[in-house]
Amino acid sequence: MRSLVKNKQIFLYAQYNNRIPILDSDGYETGDYEAGYLAPVSFSASISAGRGDAQNEVFGKELDFTRTISTTDMTCPINEHSLIWIETEPVLKPDGTAEPDSADYTVATKPARSLNSIMIAIKWRQKNGGV
Repeated sequence: MRSLVKNKQIFLYAQYNNRIPILDSDGYETGDYEAGYLAPVSFSASISAGRGDAQNEVFGKELDFTRTISTTDMTCPINEHSLIWIETEPVLKPDGTAEPDSADYTVATKPARSLNSIMIAIKWRQKNGGV
């Protein structure tokens, strides 16, 4: 499998950065945390139209995922903690980092790396408001 330029789509992804403590109304830590992500970055790769039999065998029959991303760019930094935006633009926090709830997809499992390519299973996220 090789990546044809005409099959590539541009999308955005954000890497997990750290966990951020949740504060109560008085400014004290509650003991709970939320995930913190870096600013979204653009990447281009082949994105499948939907789930199919060929993709099922790569990740196993029981894994629940919606689409796959495949690339021959072995420097692709997307991992199992990344967030992905394909259909929409990310919402940014005031500090320029990604708002996690605005992501279209999450990575379903650790990307499958072979000698010449990377296959990433992604799962669609239902956002607030049912969209």
